[in-house]
Amino acid sequence: MKNLYGTIILSLLLLSVAFSVNAQDTTIVDDSYDPIAANLDSLVTLNYIQRLNFATAGVNAYGDFKPLDIPSYSDEVYRSRMAKIQSPIMLGYNPQVREYIDLYSIRKRQLAARVMGLANYYFPIFEEALDKNGLPLELKYLAIVESALNPTAVSRAGATGIWQFMLGTGKLYGLKVNSYIDERRDPVKATYAACQYFKNMYDIYKDWLLVIAAYNCGPGNVNKAIVRSGGKTSFWEISPYLPRETRGYVPAFVAVTYLMNYTSEHNLVPVPPVISYYEADTVYVDQKVSFKDISSAIDVPVEMIQYLNPVYKRQVIPDGDDSYVLRLPVNKIAAYLNVCDKIFPPGLENGALFASGDDGSLDPTMFVSHTVKKYHSVKKRETLASIASKYHCSAGDIKRWNKMKGNKVYRGQKLMVYATVYEKADPAEAKTDSMKVPVVPDTAKNTEASPKGSAVKIIHHVVAPGDTLWNIAHRYEGMTVEKLKELNGIKNTNDLKPGTKLKVVIGA
Repeated sequence: MKNLYGTIILSLLLLSVAFSVNAQDTTIVDDSYDPIAANLDSLVTLNYIQRLNFATAGVNAYGDFKPLDIPSYSDEVYRSRMAKIQSPIMLGYNPQVREYIDLYSIRKRQLAARVMGLANYYFPIFEEALDKNGLPLELKYLAIVESALNPTAVSRAGATGIWQFMLGTGKLYGLKVNSYIDERRDPVKATYAACQYFKNMYDIYKDWLLVIAAYNCGPGNVNKAIVRSGGKTSFWEISPYLPRETRGYVPAFVAVTYLMNYTSEHNLVPVPPVISYYEADTVYVDQKVSFKDISSAIDVPVEMIQYLNPVYKRQVIPDGDDSYVLRLPVNKIAAYLNVCDKIFPPGLENGALFASGDDGSLDPTMFVSHTVKKYHSVKKRETLASIASKYHCSAGDIKRWNKMKGNKVYRGQKLMVYATVYEKADPAEAKTDSMKVPVVPDTAKNTEASPKGSAVKIIHHVVAPGDTLWNIAHRYEGMTVEKLKELNGIKNTNDLKPGTKLKVVIGA
């Protein structure tokens, strides 16, 4: 006991600020505001996909109950059922717990049924992370208390996401936040961060209810409550000395744990969302793209993409050094892979060079192509073929450029590639060609017609080491080796040298 008491005193000095998740000065809380009830009420104001993606509530019932039956039980029944829940977390029953059982099962039961339906989507994520970290699986219920399973929830103090991390604490646990992404809203990454927090707190308190209390108000407030209580180490004993919100927070967790084990006894039928965890899957994106472009390419509402990808704050997946995860309905994954060339136009690195306007549309001015040497860092799940597809070359090209014998690549490997990129044409140079090239997806708008009246385009390809007439022609639709030779006056293919600028006709 003395050792534990000493540890707590030391942690009061060291951890009072650094490890606060959604800590705030809640010693005095407005009696008219219950944050736990407010979390449930927030479901009413979510965007339409989260409000309307539920089946009709209140049409099903358990056993002999009717849909509108609202059962209630005596304290003895609640206490007996609570004792039967097997968990390393020491659950208890008292009037505070009863109050929150009534909140979820009576006063807010329709909203609670929707949260229980959302559990079908989020709990597999939580359970995998908790199991990997050797933590009690019942901690998944804490997310219901924290945010009502709303990944975009923001508290009055600024805590954000399903696990309600404050900005500083989120960054301390490796969650990236910038103008485009907020990983506190990423259900997977935020869950692993929460697991690490749980483990850190358990190393201090060795009591799960105190860990849960610290998650709400920060270890500093828990430590002060322990000191003020005369060194007590039970949540129920130090509860009078904790902030008012935390005094309700732990009983609410106990109540949710009870109801998730006894949903049928309370006639609480989970109302499932339109998509479950197993009906969605992920792909990796390493170029800038908007939800609007993805939506139009694969016929999925923007709101659904937003719902499945709450981490992106501006409905745009940014470019960067790392790949980003895009979650889509399983039945749309193949469609997405089939239209990548439309979403990411060839030769446009990182999604949208020369973009004009917020919609990402391209400025239809004159561009010429040239080849640049780049180093590609192999990312998780990438293959030689997928990398070649990105840079519009062949797997053989990459193998030749990097003197590779086999086809295997590994994460983090640096590969030299030659990528075709576009830049604005020099006006004087553009005059030397009878046809000019606006770089626009699919159709060539505002192009000058050839003397024959056909809408063709000429671009310039700068020969890279290892290029041949065959693989250059292979990259451009409508081109052949013979056309390349004729257009550029090539008689001897051995004269093809790196840096040579070749005219390439597209659409002829």
